[in-house]
Amino acid sequence: MKKTLLSAALFAACVAASAQKITYVPYTDNPFLTGTTISENGRYLAGPDIEGRVFIYDKETGKLKMFQSPSLDDENAGIEAWADIRSVTNDGVGYGDVDAKSAKFDFATGKYNYLLDESVEDYSLVHYATADGKFNCGVTYNDAYIQHPYVMKDGKMSYLPELTDEWTGYETNGFIANGANKDGSVIMGSVIDNFASYPLIVWTQNRDGQTYSVSQLSKRFFDGSIDLDGVQPYDIFNGAAISSNGKWIAVSYHKKMVDADSEDANLIGRYNVETDVFDTLTCPNASADLAYFATSVADDGTILGMAQEGMSSRNAVICKAGETEFKNLSAVYPTITDFSAMETNGFLQANSITPDGRYIVGYGYKDYDDENYCYATWCLDTQTEATGVEGVADASKQSKVVASYTVDGKKLNRPTMRNELVINRFANGKVKKMVK
Repeated sequence: MKKTLLSAALFAACVAASAQKITYVPYTDNPFLTGTTISENGRYLAGPDIEGRVFIYDKETGKLKMFQSPSLDDENAGIEAWADIRSVTNDGVGYGDVDAKSAKFDFATGKYNYLLDESVEDYSLVHYATADGKFNCGVTYNDAYIQHPYVMKDGKMSYLPELTDEWTGYETNGFIANGANKDGSVIMGSVIDNFASYPLIVWTQNRDGQTYSVSQLSKRFFDGSIDLDGVQPYDIFNGAAISSNGKWIAVSYHKKMVDADSEDANLIGRYNVETDVFDTLTCPNASADLAYFATSVADDGTILGMAQEGMSSRNAVICKAGETEFKNLSAVYPTITDFSAMETNGFLQANSITPDGRYIVGYGYKDYDDENYCYATWCLDTQTEATGVEGVADASKQSKVVASYTVDGKKLNRPTMRNELVINRFANGKVKKMVK
């Protein structure tokens, strides 16, 4: 019998975490958590669930906090509202929105509050906040849905400059501030054009430390003309993510269809802001049916992305720094057998990578019972020495072996064989590879 995604009515079964290099956000009580972001220090994971709430998870303490949207609060019963978190700070404060109003969610207090005065605009969205929470950026908009990009520094809001239609070369319907570097001096954004392709623009801070200048980085790449008769090679050139050091922008792009033999595929490239050089990357088997989209980029230029087939099937991919071809996450980290299982189930997505490239967060379809999948949010530590085994050190315990595992992470329930490579976990949390 073919499995399906777990329905909202089924919450009962208990699911065990995989004893490997990945950490799972507990999902026994809520199997609909979709982790989308991670703090720069790798401690906090955050994101929405599929029922309008948001969560923040502290890996250090193992505590999970849910923030109810107003539609689920007793005081606001019947009011339809959804929440989202797009960024989380190093001290566990999430930035996003509640019912299309910019908000921040405090893990310490378990409460949220709105960021902007309601007199500014009818609606607003926070798209990014720095690790210290001193800077955030996003958009405000009204009922006409014309969006205006803003920044907030130390609680003070200001709008970013916008380009004219004459300069862009096509009709614009607003602008978006999507992300920034670690201090907000370089901001990545998009033009809202008539074709919803969101061409890349960048704001850079001026010498006064307060104002910004805007640069249309997509101008020599993106053809915004109605007939696509411009000299630019792409009809999509969208900035998907910017690195914390401001050097790299992961770009999702699409070549113009100039004739029937043109390649019809969404692809990913790497833009170097410092050198103004754009490099295309190899996306295996890309086609009209298999589209590639970037999701995050580390300070060394490592790019995360997804290969999407049709409307639902997704597979996580990665192109490491110095490389030019995307590979399946399961192939780069073969000891994480859960990645292969999620691929088989039809959904594995990697959403965010820390600036140092150590931690990756995402979610996928995990077996819940014999008939259902659930969403499972995971965090991969790419530098853990404990291949396939995870533990927390406790110096108060004696260093005796408490469990042994095979190299693919399966717990051994039999005596080890001669010359067999195993991984021993000790009572103090340390692990060692050993040949018996």
